[in-house]
Amino acid sequence: MKWRAYLGYLGVVTGSLTFVPQVYKAWETRSVGDISIWMIFILLLNVTIWLIYGIWGKDKAMILANSIIMFLSLVLLYFKLTF
Repeated sequence: MKWRAYLGYLGVVTGSLTFVPQVYKAWETRSVGDISIWMIFILLLNVTIWLIYGIWGKDKAMILANSIIMFLSLVLLYFKLTF
């Protein structure tokens, strides 16, 4: 594997981890009042665009990262709509 690929997968890990504490805290406290629903919608639009871009470019790291971030964003959206 080339260094570019290693760097890409390191980006997957660090990028995806940024959302884990927020999702965990929202789940633990059952509180998402301070999270803007518009931020979640814009984030979902953003990761959808990057996911399509990654699929077109056959970039596995980009596909993986944006799939994970999309999943975590959808979880936050679910929490926002149900809590």
